[in-house]
Amino acid sequence: MTATPLRPPSREELGAFARRGDVLVASDFDGVLAPIVLDPASARPQPGTIEALSAMAALPGVSVALASGRDLATLRALTGIDESSPIVLIGSHGAEISTTLGSAASGGSALSDVERAALDGATHALETIAERLPATRVEYKPAGVVLHTRGMDEDEAERATCAALAVSQDVPGVHAMRGKAVVELSVLDVSKGAALAALAAERNLRATFYLGDDVTDETVFTTLRAGSDIGVKVGDGDTAAAHRVPGCTDVPTLLDALLGALTKARRYAPRDDADVRDDADAGEGAVSAPEAGR
Repeated sequence: MTATPLRPPSREELGAFARRGDVLVASDFDGVLAPIVLDPASARPQPGTIEALSAMAALPGVSVALASGRDLATLRALTGIDESSPIVLIGSHGAEISTTLGSAASGGSALSDVERAALDGATHALETIAERLPATRVEYKPAGVVLHTRGMDEDEAERATCAALAVSQDVPGVHAMRGKAVVELSVLDVSKGAALAALAAERNLRATFYLGDDVTDETVFTTLRAGSDIGVKVGDGDTAAAHRVPGCTDVPTLLDALLGALTKARRYAPRDDADVRDDADAGEGAVSAPEAGR
């Protein structure tokens, strides 16, 4: 994890990324495209974010994906991205994927009897916790179950979190993931990082740009390659990402800058890797809000 202060990616770094050929642009939803809210059902993407991603997805050689802990149906409803969109949706931390990725990812497959029994056990355990601590909320997913603690007293939230994490030790076949004010129990061993890596491999993509704010996004940041990929942590917290923006309100400006770089790069012939590396090393100026219209 990086301990030194991090900055947003510079215009030159975005330009170098855009010239790498076929690329993947991906993002988390909550806390990145949409502000974190007390009621998860009321979350909405910030103006311009989905539009920028859709414009990127329409460019040649650009694949776009959203990777979220939300289940696929909810992610579609909140983003307005329907099945006709080229944007790939990855739900439930990789357990659900809106496109086929072969054996490298587990999205959408039916649960076995063993997995179904494990899910039943995990669900019963979280419901029992919720009965003891009624300020918690249980969310049900096709291959998992989630305990939400947002808005709770800090001590009670920690009690609930510890109890939920312990379920993976008590119920065989259950995998626990801790996020911001949530614990997700899944019967599939999946992650955002694995799902995005499978997508990049299947489409032979040469570089990845990723935006994330949560602990679960570290499964993506830890797979990114220095010098070719760009990882941007949104907000505070330890991270393996090489870049950071202060909060989700900075994301629309960054997406606009990336869209501009990708659009510009596709007006010219591809350049070789040496040129790309030289340009990436040349600039230090980070993207900031006043530069968005330039």
